[in-house]
Amino acid sequence: MLKYFPSGDSAIIVKASDQISVEINNTIRRLLTRVEMESIPGITDFIPSYNELMICFNPSLTGFHKLVDTIRSLEPSIADIHLPPSTLKEVPVLYKGDTLEEIGPDLEDVARFNKLSVDEVIKIHSSATYLVYMLGFTPGFCYLGGMDSRIAMPRKESPRLKIPEGSVGIADKQTGIYPIESPGGWQLIGQTPLKLFNPNRQPEFLFQIGDTLRFKPISENEFLKLKQEQ
Repeated sequence: MLKYFPSGDSAIIVKASDQISVEINNTIRRLLTRVEMESIPGITDFIPSYNELMICFNPSLTGFHKLVDTIRSLEPSIADIHLPPSTLKEVPVLYKGDTLEEIGPDLEDVARFNKLSVDEVIKIHSSATYLVYMLGFTPGFCYLGGMDSRIAMPRKESPRLKIPEGSVGIADKQTGIYPIESPGGWQLIGQTPLKLFNPNRQPEFLFQIGDTLRFKPISENEFLKLKQEQ
């Protein structure tokens, strides 16, 4: 059962559950698709997350209670929405370089924390298939589900002020990719040469909610070549 909460005077949060799962995330994606189909006057933006959908609106054109009534009337038809098949995309990653020592600075720490070798961490991380649950924090930052708990590690106690674009990190039982240079506290285990966010490209984001990703270890030479091609 969906629950509705106001968020300030110009947004609604629709919550599907307190839990995080593929099924619940699919409910949010179906809800988003269904509401978009209606072209409801006054709605200005949608922000989906793991288990919630924020619906932003212009308060001079509509209001919380009116929108809640409208969206509730759509609830019976949400289950009928067919989501497109997930697209599997390969993400090349340099986990450790010969001369690029700044890449994957926390890889050895993650290995030690989990009593694994560096090669075991790389194998485990690159063997899984990950679902893009949501984008957020910075433009195009992918929050990925499906990471093996054997390589889980808490965030850093003191976040870095500057993390390079394309850095692949681990935070608790999640993994993600930093699309732009930014501060952050995730444990950095590698870097992809792919450009996840480009405001001059359509679509601007390389990955979308519902995509599935698989990381592919690459050499330093491959990394540098792909980096030049972006």
